[in-house]
Amino acid sequence: MVGNIVNKAMNLTIIGASDMFARGLATWAVAAGHNVTIVGFNRDQAEDLVKMIGSAKAAGPRDPLPDDVIFLAMPYSCVLDARDFYGKQLSGKIIVDVTTPIDLNTFEPVHPEAGSAADEIVKAGFGARVVKVFHPRFAGTLVWEQNSDQETSDVFVAGDDLEAKSVVMQLFEQSGLRPIDVGDMSRARELEAMGRLHVAKRHAMEGGFAAVR
Repeated sequence: MVGNIVNKAMNLTIIGASDMFARGLATWAVAAGHNVTIVGFNRDQAEDLVKMIGSAKAAGPRDPLPDDVIFLAMPYSCVLDARDFYGKQLSGKIIVDVTTPIDLNTFEPVHPEAGSAADEIVKAGFGARVVKVFHPRFAGTLVWEQNSDQETSDVFVAGDDLEAKSVVMQLFEQSGLRPIDVGDMSRARELEAMGRLHVAKRHAMEGGFAAVR
């Protein structure tokens, strides 16, 4: 199990391989020097992403989840499917939820019944140690490749499990980011609202909204 001290290189699993959210997160994790396994609901998707970014392993949905730190990098519509599919495999694992509840067809917000996407994972009762994270690079559509000249950038972290949150914050800090603890899991809905605004901003800048000049 992951302890209080995090080494520079960690073994991370990223569930999701089909969109730019997964690509951006996987690119960051590999550039930060972590050992990354990418799980696709279709193994071919994971293998394609591995070929694109290099230095990662591909896995399919039927493969076990060996790593203690697991990132969810997928549209919100897939989060509950992943939660229910893996079920008890999530017990005791640190689940880093970077998802944004938004309808990607209309870019309208989605309001999870439990209050937030992170709360929906906790509510399932599988014993996952859920930490909610917001960082602009993980919420947008552009891929960020880390380099030595990159300025430290804030990443906001919320959760009720203090040890799990500490592990995630150390992970980000040692990867060149500046983690900010914004409180308990009740803050997840605010972080998800930030994610929705950021996605809307990116969509508008790319010509998605006529109001943008």
